[in-house]
Amino acid sequence: MKPNVASSDAATIPLCVDLDGTFIRGDLLWDGLLRFIRKSPLGLWRLPLWLASGRQALKAGIARHAPSEGTPPVNPLLVDYLHEEKAKGRRVFLVTASHREALGHIGDLFPFEEVLASDDQVNLKGRTKAEMLVGRFGEKGFDYAGNSTADEAVWARARRAILVNRSERRLKNWSARYDVEKTIVPGPATTWRDWVKALRIHQWSKNLLIALPFLAGHHYHTLWQVAGLVAAFLAMSLCASATYLWNDLLDADFDRAHPTKSKRLVASGRTSVPRVMAASAAMMLSGLAGALLLKPLFAAVLVGYVIVTLSYSLHFKREPLADIFLLAFLYLSRVIAGLVVADAKLSFWLFSFTFLLFLSLAAVKRFVEVRRAEKGKALVPGRGYRSDDLELLADLGTGSGIASIVVLGLYSNSDQVRALYKSPDWFWGVCLVAFYWVCRTWLLTRRGEMHDDPVVFALKDRTTWILGLIAVGFILLARPL
Repeated sequence: MKPNVASSDAATIPLCVDLDGTFIRGDLLWDGLLRFIRKSPLGLWRLPLWLASGRQALKAGIARHAPSEGTPPVNPLLVDYLHEEKAKGRRVFLVTASHREALGHIGDLFPFEEVLASDDQVNLKGRTKAEMLVGRFGEKGFDYAGNSTADEAVWARARRAILVNRSERRLKNWSARYDVEKTIVPGPATTWRDWVKALRIHQWSKNLLIALPFLAGHHYHTLWQVAGLVAAFLAMSLCASATYLWNDLLDADFDRAHPTKSKRLVASGRTSVPRVMAASAAMMLSGLAGALLLKPLFAAVLVGYVIVTLSYSLHFKREPLADIFLLAFLYLSRVIAGLVVADAKLSFWLFSFTFLLFLSLAAVKRFVEVRRAEKGKALVPGRGYRSDDLELLADLGTGSGIASIVVLGLYSNSDQVRALYKSPDWFWGVCLVAFYWVCRTWLLTRRGEMHDDPVVFALKDRTTWILGLIAVGFILLARPL
């Protein structure tokens, strides 16, 4: 049965607004937990101790050890509605179960009359929130905007309900039980295209490096080797996508300050943190299980790759130069995985060429980010570079790129090439093509015409594809044995 509508002017009825999932697109507790993991990965032992003392102790501990950085995205449709109501003379209150110390500058996002939040003693959620609001404004003396089942206890005591949710089933159920003033659907649901972008399917192209030992050593004559290559590619791709999701979780605060990364699933708040965690865990377990079935040693390499990737996300991506070298090593780990699957020996030539080339591409990536910084100031949020480091990055990138071509040139005149090709002199053409591509890549980078990610650039660049076909032509002219 719906409650009676108060006879007083609606403008005198205070409007109370929930925070997590209602005013903002996200949850401060989850944001704080991820920030805590990023800042204090060695302090995770504190979490179960705080939780053992109660949910409030957990909220307080996270808020104090991982203070807010920036502000999460707001629900624009709700904010527009609040401005309309504020213009009518209504008092608008923010009422949240989040700990007061976790709020940061959220109170500045809208001219609230007052911000009411949890503290060390009181968890302002559900019935506790309802009792507090009734004690302050009276039974049916306030309207309330919320988004979850935890808000049902508050709507039962409120005059009217403002529903903020995407589920048609829930909205229908709540509309039948409460006197609903307005329903707000917080933006479109995520689609498979959103998840494809989040999983960085295009980045799977990096995992083709697994095939490099097969191709360089001509280990592709038997069907079982090709099948193993495909299985290894899929296993590593699943694990890579899982780490990309974790990177998005850990970098959400920084991504929100970025012009393009702010549109990512986690940073934009278009999906929940637990959902992303579940997807990451499922992909990681699937990839590692497939690798273990393929070859235990390959699974061990893949575990090492995951550990190094997470170490990069947690710490080393904020260490100048160390981040670039670690990125190059991650590329190299794909080659090592291919060597394990192919039962091939590690070649000095292959090791040197791939490491130096990808050190150059990692420098390209950082150069593009640093170029956006203001003179003398910290560059990209979450990075350790300054704009003054541009020339160093350019020198390191061009130098390592040219060094990789020198290694390739020496390899072209080695006994290994003469043993693998009938006309090895044609292999020099591959060196010329690679040299041109590296020089052109840095020319475009210095001009400001390079994509944020050089891998994406290479996949979309017509000239790169043409050069690749020319290189294949030289290899065919060299007549592989």
